[in-house]
Amino acid sequence: MGAIFGIINIAIVIWFYSSAASVKKQALMWAAIGGLSFLAFKFLGYSLIGMMQGASDQTVIEGLVDQGYNPSERSAAEVSSEMKTEQSTALGIFYEFFPLLLALLGVSYIRAKFILGMDYIASLKHKSSLKINKNDSPDEPVKEWNKIVTTVSGLFNKKKDS
Repeated sequence: MGAIFGIINIAIVIWFYSSAASVKKQALMWAAIGGLSFLAFKFLGYSLIGMMQGASDQTVIEGLVDQGYNPSERSAAEVSSEMKTEQSTALGIFYEFFPLLLALLGVSYIRAKFILGMDYIASLKHKSSLKINKNDSPDEPVKEWNKIVTTVSGLFNKKKDS
């Protein structure tokens, strides 16, 4: 799943870059903010999953205490490992995709409020295409490069003549 998160993170950086460029804001800064905020929201999602799993384990242990069970740190770890094998597939899928959903919603909210300055729903309809500026003639970069080479070589020739 890490490779998929990496690809999604790159896509978010491009999404933030193109959105910022379309509204004439500092695109590189917003691209960095988008990538870092995706990672922060993903970390927050994993932290929330850890808290939910801990609360679930604590609930099970409290239920066992009511039945006369005396919990210790080692037995709590055993109960937690037993719970992991008994968890449903749906809960596993939720645990897998919750950080991704939280991160995507978080960065899309940041994009809407801070880059576009729109309501969240209106921002989802905003089209921001990444436009590549093309020179008028394809020979323009070659001409510029020739000017640079001529200028630099002229500087060296002047030093030899002096």
